[in-house]
Amino acid sequence: MSLEDLLTAPSLTADQNGILEVIQLAHDEHISLKYPVSGDWRNPIHFLENTDSSTKAIVFYTVSTEINAHIALVSKDKQGWILVGELVGDGPEVNSVQILQGTDENLLIEWGAVNQINRRLVIYYISPDGLKIGFKEECSDIIMKDFNNRQTLDFLYVTANQPNEPFKLVYVSGNNDTYTVQSEIPLNIEMDALLKLQYEELDDNSYNVFVDERIGGNRVSTEVFKLMNSRLESMTSEQDYDTFQLFLRTSPLISRNFYNINSRAFVVPSDTAPRETIAEETLWNYWYNLKDGNLGYSFASYVNIPLNFNVGIPDSWLDSVVIEEDKDEQRLFRFYKLQTGEILFEIKVLRVEEKTIEYTDDGFLNIGVGIGGIYRYMYRSYEGCDLSSLAYITNHFYSVIG
Repeated sequence: MSLEDLLTAPSLTADQNGILEVIQLAHDEHISLKYPVSGDWRNPIHFLENTDSSTKAIVFYTVSTEINAHIALVSKDKQGWILVGELVGDGPEVNSVQILQGTDENLLIEWGAVNQINRRLVIYYISPDGLKIGFKEECSDIIMKDFNNRQTLDFLYVTANQPNEPFKLVYVSGNNDTYTVQSEIPLNIEMDALLKLQYEELDDNSYNVFVDERIGGNRVSTEVFKLMNSRLESMTSEQDYDTFQLFLRTSPLISRNFYNINSRAFVVPSDTAPRETIAEETLWNYWYNLKDGNLGYSFASYVNIPLNFNVGIPDSWLDSVVIEEDKDEQRLFRFYKLQTGEILFEIKVLRVEEKTIEYTDDGFLNIGVGIGGIYRYMYRSYEGCDLSSLAYITNHFYSVIG
């Protein structure tokens, strides 16, 4: 028996044993249950609801002489369990399983393999004839959502990384066995990898779609698209040269939703400062938004990726204040006025296992522990830091990976 069988066999119910027996009868070779690697659905046997009055289940398993895992549909009648149908999966691993539209009629399975670069996604649906494939695609990333509010299965995806093939953003809509590409649009021809695919919903029921991409190996860019009435339209094409260049950067940061900024609007990082009067413009990262199709500046921040923190800077500080790490004490960062040297604010980064008493006794206050649980952040303000600046900084302190 496999390790998975040994671990789960004692807890199998009568129905689960009956399912295993009927599948085993269909194969001369030994079968083993296959557990999904991640996601909310981690069971190799899933009993379906909302199909009809009968009892059905989806089963994942491997056959000893085959590489790829299998997926099967079984049904229970008065005589017991019967195998309705089975299909060979698109990989040896079941990476994840997602129930679509809140029912068991449509299932999104991501299949996996060792050293796999792209995502292998298959939508299965339950038909009167058994388990069927409705849609199959190998892609870089995918978002599933009812974008058009028509009770269809809609998804956005970036095509797979293929040699000599440019990436595309594709919007598909459909149900069961009928899926239609509603809109597709090419991405930057210099793109060599997708970093992240995200979206934000707007007040007019349209969406901004953010594609963060690696360009030429050492640069990052963000392309933004509007999805409205099932059509994609670029908001940052090369024809809009200023916006295209603004979002092309050496910083590895990607676009994200800062909840305290611009009523939860997504913002895109840039190396480009919003004005020429900033004291040391290379110290900061600058974040821009696209509201109603119009480009706007949001805020600046200091980002430290190794220590995993990102702190927003009051706009009034940018023309006169700089930041540096203390030369004698590691992980102590000091904001001060460039002309006078007056200290306004300090950030101390501690490992979570380090004692804080020395710093609290010296006037430092706790900000919190970063995502990942490695570092704790503390701050100390000085007389020159007014209350509004202090509130701004402490309310705009984030983990980089959060």
